[in-house]
Amino acid sequence: MPEAEVKWKRGELAEACGVNTETLRFYEKAGLLNPERGPNGYRLYGVSDAKRIRLAQRAVGVGFSLQDVKAWLAGDAARMQKALLEVEAKIDGLERLRKSLQKKIKKV
Repeated sequence: MPEAEVKWKRGELAEACGVNTETLRFYEKAGLLNPERGPNGYRLYGVSDAKRIRLAQRAVGVGFSLQDVKAWLAGDAARMQKALLEVEAKIDGLERLRKSLQKKIKKV
């Protein structure tokens, strides 16, 4: 017998993902989340919503927009490829910075 998917109310999901409820409202208005409604009318969120929130938080944290995330979630392969190239360029830049700092630390 398959297990039932975990369902959270807005506050529970916010706490589980380390964001506030206003962030969830914002993500919902931006079209990143589309919660189902329970019999009592409460919004109910699942594991896939938590994954979307975590992806959005990581992406925004490194300079991507919510519109980028929305395009990725919609399967826009061209935008995903472009983002991948940007991520790889950022990683290269950070690796060069790390090496530079390591050299400077050795001189101190």
